[in-house]
Amino acid sequence: MIEREGCPEIPAVGTPRRILIVEDDSDNRELMRLLLETYGHEVHDAADGVSGVALAARCQPDIVLIDIGLPGMDGYEVARQIRSTLHDRARLIALSGYGQQEDRQRAFDAGFDEHLLKPVDPELLSAELALGPGARPT
Repeated sequence: MIEREGCPEIPAVGTPRRILIVEDDSDNRELMRLLLETYGHEVHDAADGVSGVALAARCQPDIVLIDIGLPGMDGYEVARQIRSTLHDRARLIALSGYGQQEDRQRAFDAGFDEHLLKPVDPELLSAELALGPGARPT
């Protein structure tokens, strides 16, 4: 584990990833961006689903972190559109405040590889990032 001043402890990064964050809350988006960049990842971000889908096509991320509760185009539709473009070249991770089995299943049905509850546990996130693109849930 590495502890950096002002940042939570998370395991050291093995392989830097190209990560796209699709999150409408600017504070959450910026905090996640700073944390991921601190650990060596290349980070892109979008504040809405439409921008997120377009940016995913341009930057070809390894990992996409998508808030489910986006205005307009929700995270499920964002996942479906990104999955139809990138197929299995990117690992899609849902970020949600809802954690019932039905919520998780709906995320998997939309094309997500994993469903994490907000606030995201840094150790769980680090483990997911280590799996990289194309990894599917077991």
